[in-house]
Amino acid sequence: MSKKPAIITCAITGHRTTRAIAPVPLTPEEQRTSVEEAVRNGASIIHLHVRGNNGEESLDPERYYEVISKLKQIVPTPIIEITPRGTDRSAQRPVTFERGNLVKISSAMWGNKAELKPEMCALNLSTRNIDEKTIILNPPSEIRDQIERIYSLGLIPRCDVYDLGDIRVALGLLEKGILREPLHFLLILGSYSGIGATSQELEYMVKYLPEQCHWTALGTGSRYNSFIAEQAILLGGHIRTGFEDETYISKGRKANSNAELVANLKTLCEKLGRPIATSEQARQILGVQQSPQQQLASLL
Repeated sequence: MSKKPAIITCAITGHRTTRAIAPVPLTPEEQRTSVEEAVRNGASIIHLHVRGNNGEESLDPERYYEVISKLKQIVPTPIIEITPRGTDRSAQRPVTFERGNLVKISSAMWGNKAELKPEMCALNLSTRNIDEKTIILNPPSEIRDQIERIYSLGLIPRCDVYDLGDIRVALGLLEKGILREPLHFLLILGSYSGIGATSQELEYMVKYLPEQCHWTALGTGSRYNSFIAEQAILLGGHIRTGFEDETYISKGRKANSNAELVANLKTLCEKLGRPIATSEQARQILGVQQSPQQQLASLL
């Protein structure tokens, strides 16, 4: 088993989890507190969705700016991964349509301030059924446009892959020079229309990843996440948790916070003999360095 530090990503909010399901942090202040607690417990990457004052998902760049400006004040500062995914509410339909590239990311999301720029951006690569009533749309032309936008802003795309076909799409984009090495992957197992959540299926996906890449594995829901995290730790990958992905800390007991979910994975790593990456170690492993402005801001 690899002894390199495992990087824990925490998806603190998501765009679908409600307060009826979990104590998900909604306001900028709540999100900052949740991130501080998660970082203290071992998280070094924060996957960020934002919400409006009414608790619903927000696509407003100003709202991203409010949150990011608070998160960049945290010491140590975690890597921030924004996401352009959201629900398309432009028309009434019998099913819900999401778009992985709904938000056209821009520097307005961090107030056009270099010291507040996030480091990563989630990238959806396929159109698929999310559940019986939800479809996520990702036309190839929109994917290519979003990749160009991500790179032009100096961010790193992390490819969300639900099955082997998504990996093939990423490798095709790499071959065409649209994506650049090293690739970053989030392997999502156990989703409605994706690959299952067994150790064999995780190994199968990892087998087809390029040698020079970074990968994180996620089991969808509390039913799968701890098991897939354990398998990823053993295979040398990185792991993810948070209220976007799961809400139970153990069978029959809901988590009180994102920090509790992160601490659960940290304990799992310790049990398996795998160290946890600090924020600085995560930056070194992934090749994600703070800008001079960010370094100066962290000292103030």
